[in-house]
Amino acid sequence: MSKKNNETKNQNEENFGNIFYTFSDIYKTAKKHFVIFVAVMILFMAGYAGYAAFFTVPLYRSSATFSITPLISSDSKDGTSVYKFNYVSTFAQQMSETFPYVVESDNLRQAIQYDLGKGINAKITADPVVKSNIIQVNVDSTSPDDSYEVLESFLKTFPRLSEYIIGDTRINIIYKSEKPSDPYNTATWWSSILTGAVAGFIVNILIFYLWSLKIETIHDKNDITYKLNSHCISELPHVNIKRNSKNKNGPSKISFTDSVFIEAARSARKRIQSLISSDDKVIAITSTARKEGKTVTAFSIAKAFADNGHKTMLIDMDLSCRALQSYLLKSPDSCIGISDFAASHLEFENVIKHYKDNFDIAFAGNKSVKYSNTCFKKFFDLARETYEYIIVDMPSCKLIPSAAAIADLCDDILFVEKCNNSTITDIKNALKYILYSRAHFIGFILNDYSPSSGGYGYGRYGYSRYGYLGGYRRYGYGYKRYGYGYGYGYANKYASKYFEEPEKNKDNKQ
Repeated sequence: MSKKNNETKNQNEENFGNIFYTFSDIYKTAKKHFVIFVAVMILFMAGYAGYAAFFTVPLYRSSATFSITPLISSDSKDGTSVYKFNYVSTFAQQMSETFPYVVESDNLRQAIQYDLGKGINAKITADPVVKSNIIQVNVDSTSPDDSYEVLESFLKTFPRLSEYIIGDTRINIIYKSEKPSDPYNTATWWSSILTGAVAGFIVNILIFYLWSLKIETIHDKNDITYKLNSHCISELPHVNIKRNSKNKNGPSKISFTDSVFIEAARSARKRIQSLISSDDKVIAITSTARKEGKTVTAFSIAKAFADNGHKTMLIDMDLSCRALQSYLLKSPDSCIGISDFAASHLEFENVIKHYKDNFDIAFAGNKSVKYSNTCFKKFFDLARETYEYIIVDMPSCKLIPSAAAIADLCDDILFVEKCNNSTITDIKNALKYILYSRAHFIGFILNDYSPSSGGYGYGRYGYSRYGYLGGYRRYGYGYKRYGYGYGYGYANKYASKYFEEPEKNKDNKQ
């Protein structure tokens, strides 16, 4: 019984995850294309307002509410039959079900035409109260006079006609309207605009839902496994950065106030150490596009290595963005960095900035230098002699493909992907730029991950819909050493065990 309950619970969680991802995709797509969203809303609001102003035909309504009672017989005390108009529940139910058809019958319309001596320029409808003998009749017409005349004729004609259809009946008028003076369907500007806004919003939801189905993104680590046939090293939650501006001379401190993020960065550090060789020192971190959180991820992982007692350097190789010096320095434009080393042949020691114990930073600098491994090879060689680990903040592959040449100076490379940001197609194209470098691709770090909304990737993107992507296996996307490789899926059972128990790897530096 408990197993069945667990399956039901898992299914409910899976369904919730699918719904959440659907609305998340719609929101992300609409936010990204906000101009289209607003244009559709304005188009529908203007359309509804224009239609109401120029194409709405005014209609006048006359109505009457009455009850119908049948003539029934009963035996008196002296044995004779007595006829009275009384309420009968079965008759009332029958009338509420059949009266609308009586009103729409050709016999009734012909009788009214004969009474008026002309055609009927009106529509007659009935609205009976369920299981009751009370009925409301509405007569709508483009002319107030025709509306009222048809109603008068109906009230006079129907009792005579009903004798042939339902027997002897009596109509008791409860309410009868006067001749209408104003159309009942006049729409105000505000009501038309509001109706258009609602219609536009619904159409927007449909458009961006179909759009989001076409543009697939990464939601959680299961998507990385089944859509990209790769491996998620770690999941980093959203982090708020607090910049300390008191340090006027040197680099100012960036503090991560979220303990969950700090622990996730430590976990990522352990995971990385478990996946690389003991001889590897230089780890490049890149992404598909900007605003994926690449620089903050590189900084936090480098700090995690330093906090664990490893002498660590962080190199900002994103020479087009130079985000690291913008984060940390009060005067980023006067910063000396690795570009100055390559262009002006400065000393290695003059480029390094000490951040904290075991943690130094080489900023990008402000010189214009082409991305070439020959320009920076000397710097990387000197860094290898001095530091245990070197974290390289590389440019985004999609924006600067030529920067992939820097990957040849690195031992391993990580991809940072923000949840619901880059499309699967863009990620695949970005990976092509670094796959043939000497650096070993060890997997993805999923950034800006929300634990409360994730973890349901199987339901929507599992084996049944996508399966493993053959293109990745054919071209060797994935782990060159331990994991996926060259069309064979997982390398072997030992590689699978290696991923499940990374702390047991003898090459770890804990």
